[in-house]
Amino acid sequence: MNRKKYKILASVLAVLSVIAVFSSCTASTPEKLKYEIGENGEARITGYTDITTRTEIAVPDEIDGAPVTEICDFGLFNADSLKKITIGKNVKTIGTWAFTNNKGLREFAVDPGNAYFTVVDGILFTKDMKTLVAYPPARNIEFDKFAQSLNTTTYEIPDGVETIRSKAFYKCGCVTEIKIPDSVKVIEEKAFFKVEALENLTLPKNLGYIGKDAFGYCAKVKTVTIPSTVTEIGEYAFYNCTSLLNITVDNAESAVSVGKKWYPTMNGKEISELKISWR
Repeated sequence: MNRKKYKILASVLAVLSVIAVFSSCTASTPEKLKYEIGENGEARITGYTDITTRTEIAVPDEIDGAPVTEICDFGLFNADSLKKITIGKNVKTIGTWAFTNNKGLREFAVDPGNAYFTVVDGILFTKDMKTLVAYPPARNIEFDKFAQSLNTTTYEIPDGVETIRSKAFYKCGCVTEIKIPDSVKVIEEKAFFKVEALENLTLPKNLGYIGKDAFGYCAKVKTVTIPSTVTEIGEYAFYNCTSLLNITVDNAESAVSVGKKWYPTMNGKEISELKISWR
């Protein structure tokens, strides 16, 4: 091989080596993810800084050799462009504010090896299917170019779910009806907060607890019957549900612990037309 050809070959090999090293680094480094590694040697996602039009992100199994076991509150929020979030196999804890304000999110995915979470039809549940963790706000939603508006959708929660987690349907504004099975016993804080298109609301007959702000700003709901099994209703549970003028509680008033202004108000002010009927 002459000297000139040798130099060309050496240059090509050098470039390929640099590319290989760079590719390896980018593959192992979670782009735009902020994280911390705790004293236990486990990593947690604390933030997301991408402001591009990126549509998918996967939470890695490991960062710097540390297993990623937690997505903190606000770890992946305010990401308008994201349509899909994939959760790695080692994640075992997810903050209740972790995915809020991702208005374009269409689906979740979970590594099959994850022992703590699973996905059904793009919706995130705990592995045992007893807790609905998060519903993607843009699931089955399309923009109608002729009507210049978003279409609406309905959803039936699987039987066997016992808890609807805090912020599970947070700002899922295009869902008109959510069918809740009788297996549900707990509706946590802000679980249905600002589901602004929600019209039909039937509470399950085995429900025991309604959390703070659970149905806040569900302004299209007109009637609600609270079953006799409910023993506690958090403060502001129906805040700004301005069309909800009739509430029936199938229990004595003395049997239910209620928080401050749990009933519908208009920006905190009393609604004179509101009627609450206790058994």
